[in-house]
Amino acid sequence: MSKVVFIVEDDLVQQKMLQHHFEEMLGNYTVKTFTDPDELFAHLGEKPFAVVLDHFFSQKKDKTGLDYLQEIKKKRGSIPVVYYTSCTDLAVRDKALALGAEHFIQKNSASLVRLRTALDSLNARKKGFLQGLFKG
Repeated sequence: MSKVVFIVEDDLVQQKMLQHHFEEMLGNYTVKTFTDPDELFAHLGEKPFAVVLDHFFSQKKDKTGLDYLQEIKKKRGSIPVVYYTSCTDLAVRDKALALGAEHFIQKNSASLVRLRTALDSLNARKKGFLQGLFKG
């Protein structure tokens, strides 16, 4: 069964590359993309497997991914968020993790591998949780 991943990324090239990677290269994910992070909230009821969230949004000068992360966690705290950004500020990393991001991944040549590893770890954790429910 295909898992739905929401990708919130305003760079269309980056967005399409991520979508291709998850759907074609990994093959076990269905991707729903959002250019505007505010659009995401109308779809959280679809209960995605995970959200991949960027930090910077060119159209949203007053908000960053940290603001959206905090809002996602308030509305649907159980949905894992992977913070995926070109930001190298360690304070941003620490804040994202403190707000509930499961992973903080910097965009670079190895970031697709790191994204896959992050989603695989989320999947393994969910499987372990479900297996624990059916024991004993």
